[in-house]
Amino acid sequence: MAEDLIKLLEILNDSSGWFLNFLAYIVAAGLVVMIIIHLYRYATGKNDWMGRNLEETDQGGQVTLIQLERCQEENDELEKKVILLEQERKELLELIKEKELEITKGKKQVNKLTQEINTLRQLYEELDNRYDDETYTMSQIMYTADEIATAIVEEEHFRQNRDDIFMNLLDYLVNTFKGFREKNPRCIIHVKHPEEDCLIHYAHSSGHSHRVKFYRPPIIGSSAGKAYRTNELYYVPDVENLEYEYDRKELSRKVYRTILCVPIKAGSLDGKTIGVLSVTGTPVDAYEKIEIERAILFASLIYPLIHIDLNKRKETGDEPDSEASG
Repeated sequence: MAEDLIKLLEILNDSSGWFLNFLAYIVAAGLVVMIIIHLYRYATGKNDWMGRNLEETDQGGQVTLIQLERCQEENDELEKKVILLEQERKELLELIKEKELEITKGKKQVNKLTQEINTLRQLYEELDNRYDDETYTMSQIMYTADEIATAIVEEEHFRQNRDDIFMNLLDYLVNTFKGFREKNPRCIIHVKHPEEDCLIHYAHSSGHSHRVKFYRPPIIGSSAGKAYRTNELYYVPDVENLEYEYDRKELSRKVYRTILCVPIKAGSLDGKTIGVLSVTGTPVDAYEKIEIERAILFASLIYPLIHIDLNKRKETGDEPDSEASG
């Protein structure tokens, strides 16, 4: 087909050049018309100098502007939402702080209540233990009073079992001391030697051995002697302390650091002392105020029995020292 078209053009060119001239005029006229149309549209503002349609551009720009406006509106809405969210965040943070303060305050109140509950529990336990301790002490006092009354009434029975009765009475006292197993309290009663300036054994608790009968505390230079001499209670929290009056014997077998000496007398102030109740304790400063008061009470309870017994012994000539003379 291309060969046929070329042949046709060659025939036309050979036959005559009018057709090409005509075609050239047609093309030139078309170009002129196109230029005129372009200038007209450019002059009327429909096209730009490049021939682009400004109306289409304007429509595209309007679309773009609309899109930009929408984007701006969405952006504004988003910014408003961000502001609202930021306000909500701040409000939530403030609320969280308030709740944290409330929680902290609540924890403090709970801790305070817990401490108060623990304090009350400890107080209750202390009162309960004290009640049990006082109840037990009262039972020991009742046993002591009952046994003393029986001994006074049944004189012959008392004389036959004097050592055992006094051992029981002193063991009742030992049982009233707190933690007596750890403190290992041992009790002994001394009375005045009828002739010498010393005290002699009268009775002792079950914790002592028989050797305790042979020790005679001097009136001056021993703890028991000072209690007898001054007619007042004498408490030595540590026998190793040289400031206290205590008979520091050589080759002593003592296993205690505390000694409490209570004068046995009628009345708490002006009564005449007839003997001394001594109580030892293994640890330093073994006895509390209430335990010392119990020792004083027991000394008062056993006073009548000792007083009666000593008077009877004077009448019969059976002095306590005769048992320890060996």
